[in-house]
This record gives sequence, C-alpha cells and structure tokens, in this order.
Amino acid sequence: MQDRLSDASVNPERVINKLLAQQANETLTAEDWLVISEAQLRLRNKDAAMDAITQALNKTDEPYLQAQAFLLKAQVYGILYRDTVIAITQLERAEILLRNAEDRASLALYSDMLQNFAQAYNQLGNIPKAIPYAEQSLALATKQQQPDAELKAHITLGRLMLQNNAFSQAYQHLNLALVLATQLQDNDALASIHLRLGMAYRKIEYHTQALEHLLQAKTRYQQLNRPSSYTYTLIYIAETYLEDDKTAGEAASYLNEALSLAREQEDLLRVGIATLGLGRLAVLQQNEELALTRFNDALQLFRQQQVQTYFQETAIALAELLLKRQQLEPASLLLSDAMPHIEQSATYLRYRFHDLMAKLLAAKGEWASAYSNMQQANVLRFEQQAEKSKLQLDVLNQGLQQALSSSQLQTERDRTDLINRQQQHNMYWLVSAVISMLLVALVLALWLTRRALQIAKTQHLYEPDWQSFCQRVQPHANKAAISLVCLTPRNSQLMKFHFGEQQLQQKVRQFLQQQPPGIILTSGVYDDVLWLAVTETDKVVKSLLPVLLAQFGQLLPPSITNMGIISLQLPLLQLQHKPWSTAELMSLREAFWLSAALCNHKNDKNSLHYIMELHSTQHDACEWRSSMLRQDLLNAIRLGSIELTCNDVLLDSTAADDLP
Repeated sequence: MQDRLSDASVNPERVINKLLAQQANETLTAEDWLVISEAQLRLRNKDAAMDAITQALNKTDEPYLQAQAFLLKAQVYGILYRDTVIAITQLERAEILLRNAEDRASLALYSDMLQNFAQAYNQLGNIPKAIPYAEQSLALATKQQQPDAELKAHITLGRLMLQNNAFSQAYQHLNLALVLATQLQDNDALASIHLRLGMAYRKIEYHTQALEHLLQAKTRYQQLNRPSSYTYTLIYIAETYLEDDKTAGEAASYLNEALSLAREQEDLLRVGIATLGLGRLAVLQQNEELALTRFNDALQLFRQQQVQTYFQETAIALAELLLKRQQLEPASLLLSDAMPHIEQSATYLRYRFHDLMAKLLAAKGEWASAYSNMQQANVLRFEQQAEKSKLQLDVLNQGLQQALSSSQLQTERDRTDLINRQQQHNMYWLVSAVISMLLVALVLALWLTRRALQIAKTQHLYEPDWQSFCQRVQPHANKAAISLVCLTPRNSQLMKFHFGEQQLQQKVRQFLQQQPPGIILTSGVYDDVLWLAVTETDKVVKSLLPVLLAQFGQLLPPSITNMGIISLQLPLLQLQHKPWSTAELMSLREAFWLSAALCNHKNDKNSLHYIMELHSTQHDACEWRSSMLRQDLLNAIRLGSIELTCNDVLLDSTAADDLP
C-alpha cells in the first residue's frame, strides 16, 4: 500500500490514468481510491481528491485503510483548503483507529500521523504542542527500525526547531536527516533538507552558506517538478538577500517570480508570504507607502486563512512601521490582535513582539508596562543568542571533525617520515647532546632565577576571579586617582578556538610583566576581558591607553591582533561613590560592552582598534545597582550626564537612540 502511495506521489497523472483506464469505477477497491486520492492531492485537485477519499471510506471497514483515508483527508484540508482546524479533527479520527494497533504497517502509519499533527500545530503557530508529536514520531520510527519514517521525523523536528530558533537542535536533526537521505537516495528529502539548512544558516547570518544550500534546494525542486516547494525556495533565497541592505535589491526578482507562481498555483499562503517579503523590501528601499500596502495585503490573506505564525510576523512588521510613523493607536490595535496566541509562538516572534510592545508603551508613557515587556524581551533575546552560539559551535566542531578526518592519513605518513629521519640523525644528536646539556643547564639556571623574580613581581597583580579582583580594588578608595582599564581582542573566541585558553592567560601574564612597578594595582580576566586597576590621573591613563593597547597587541597572534583590539578607560572616582561595592564594580562590565557596542555602531566601524573613555559630568549620573543598568546607562548618555569618547571623538548623545 505504501509503495503504491509513493508511486502516486511521484507519478500522479500516470497512476490516475492507469487505474481509471483499467477498471470501471465500481470495481475499484478502497486501496485503489486511496491511491487516486494521493495522486489528486499531488496534482492539487482538491474536489477530486476528496471524492476519492469518500469512495474509499464507502468501500472498507478495515481500521488501517480508514485511518489512511482520514490522514489523506486531513492533508487535503490542510494543504489544499488551508483549513488546519478541520484537518486536526480528521487526524484525531485516524488516531482513534490506530491507537491500539500493534502490526508494523499500522505503527508506520501512526508515526506518519504524528508528524502530520506536528505540522498542523506548527501551521497554527502552536510550536510547544507541535514538538512532542514530532518527538513521538521519531521515537516510534527508531523503535520500529523504519529509516524512511525516521528520516521524515528528523526533517519535521528540524523544521520545528528552526521555527522556534532552537538552531543547534535544528542543525543536529537536519544533519542526521542528511545522512539518512543520502543513504536512502531520497532526492525529495535531500531537497527539503538543503532548504532547511539554508534557513538555519540564514538565521545565524552565515549568508554565503545559506545561499549555497538554498540554491541546491532550488535546483533539486526544479528537477523533481515540485512547483510549490520551488516557490518556497525562491522566497527563502529572497529573504536571505533581504538580510543585508547591500544585496536587498537582488531579492526583488525572486519575490516577484514566487508571487507569480503562487498566483498560478492559486496558493494563497505563498501569495501572502511573497507579499510580506515585498513589504520588507519596500521598507529597506524607504518606500513606506508601498510597504504599508504590501503588509496590509499580506495581513488580510493570513487572517483569512488563520495562519497564526505569518499573521503575527506581518502584524509585528506593520506595527513597527506604524510606530516609526508615530501612528500609535493603529500599531496598538495590531499588537492586540496578535497577543492572544503570541505565547504559543516561536521564540523570535515572542522576542520581537515584547520588544516592540515595550517601545510602543514607552512612547505612550506607560512606563511600568513598558518595563515589564522589556524584561521579557531581554530574556528571549538571551535565549536566541545562546541558541545561535550553540549552532555556530556545532558548525565549527563539524568543520574541525571533517578537517581531522581528511588529514588523518597524511598525518600518519608524516609521522612515519619523521621516525625515519630521526633514526638517521640519532648518532649526530647523541654526540652533540653531551655538549648541549652543559650549555642548557647554565641557561636554565639563569632563566629560572629570572622567572622566579618575574613571578614574584606579577603574582600579586593577577587575580583568578572577579570577586578577588574587586576585593583588591576596594582598599584603594583613598587613592587620589584610580581608573579601571579594559583590554580585549575583538574576537577572543576565535583565538581560543585556534590557540587555546591557556595561551590567552599566558599572554596576559607576559603583558603584566612588561609594566613598570607601582602603576598597576591589580588585574583580572573576566569573559576574556583583561581588567587593570591603574593608579594614575585621568590624563596620564589616557596617554597610556594607546601604549598598553600596542603592547597587548604585540603579544597576541597577528591573525587576532589584525582583527582589532578594544580598550576602555573607566575613572572610578568620577563614575562611582566610595567605597565601591562588588556589585557596583561588577556593573562596570556592562558599561564596557555597551561602550563597545555604541562605538562600533555609531562612530568608527572601519577602525581597527577602539580606544574608548567613559566619563561622568555629574554625580549619581547612573544607578549602578539597577536591574535595568544598560537602559539607565543609555538614558544617562542621552541626557549628557555620561559621555563616551571613541578614538578621540566624543559620541553625540543621540548615539544611544540608534543602537539596535
């Protein structure tokens, strides 16, 4: 039965013609009508597909065949009629028939039905309810040792995790699916996997890799004659181009082709998605009137079809545009429409919703509600960033594994050559070793003496953790002048990937050994940032910053130094009242990252290094113990009570308004 359905999926016209030509309608079996319904579904003939299902149900009392009929009926409602709610009722009828089945065919069908549940709830925007169905499907397929069903389950889970911005899990499922699809030579699945991998890479801003996968998917869907999937691929290629202002113009041709194909296919969902993309393009091209028209058209289509995910995405995009135009009430109404189902939605949509709601409420002066929404947005943003980092690590790890595998054979050959060369030179080294040992012993004694002096000099300067660093700074509140100086490579993570964390620590100690005595009171490293407590006037520290940055850069590998170094001066006596608590000193870590973000965004993106200074023009310019410290710092910069200088340029107070 499943083989016949697969054949109908691949060759729908041939299967229909063969069945209807061979036998009269009254002699066709329930199985025949199910095969015809599958073929009609693939040809998007919804009435013919539904008639065939009715014929099948009239001809059988067998639970398995009835369940198959209800599953096909659910697919017709979901795919062709776009009525997901009714589709779920048909899946529920199929589930009742299969719930207690034990035979292999019924369990395989049950696995397929679970995936359809997952896809249906995904269509409704209810990701938390969709994921457990997909996980049950995978568990059942694995238990039954059904690689075809396991492949489908991995693809479904990959799609759902991607929808929820769980990038790392999505990447793992899609890579497992890629292995299975390659083994099974399933070209349809391979096209789907390349499409989803392209979407995953796009979300972590690996646009080159994203386009490679998406273009592969486009070619495969074209060869497989899958017009609906081909249309989706065009849309995602366009969305990848829209991620970068420089390539946004290239999205237009893909979106217009997708819109034309969707209209030919009478697929209102894809018409809406393409229209939404054209609205985003209009925003980037600063054509607000056209963007309003596009967003409203897409919103109407998604509202009619009750497709929550795209409805919410469009409502948020339109509300953002209305807020920009100071049309607060229409924007509020849109967000109110999206609110009832937003907590069931994907993480990225919930983040965008709460972030926009906070801005809208702040514009209306409703500060308490704005604060609550901003807190929720910050939590969701952190979740997104954590998932993005996991996927980037997975991508890197996979690359390292591949590199290791490909070089392993050559490494073994190199080791053999090395052993042979060592044997040839053993006699030479034996003679020279006796002489060298005497020299080495002398040099080692001198080095150990010098090293002991250096360690004694720097050991008290370096603290292994932030708490210890703060405790060493606090007693110096009586100093006439004291500043904290921060130094870090722009890409410290890359350095640790290539050279290890120990080397970074070693470079820090070497750097401290180079400093003259008496200037640095103590130091520490937190999140790859070197913190120095320096006892000098602000003017002296300012003149020291370029020197310290140059010394630090010379110790790092050139590939890291060439990516740039960030430094910041924080005059403690200006910024905070004595005595400094650990919590207050800890808040300066937030000041460092905010300063770097402002400098990068507003002032000098093309400079290799950032030399920054943060000054306060009045007492109590910022509440350093605030749970909304970043926002308080931004407000203080807006008011001019805290000033940031980057590469000798004082940033305008409006810089805080433009930070994304």
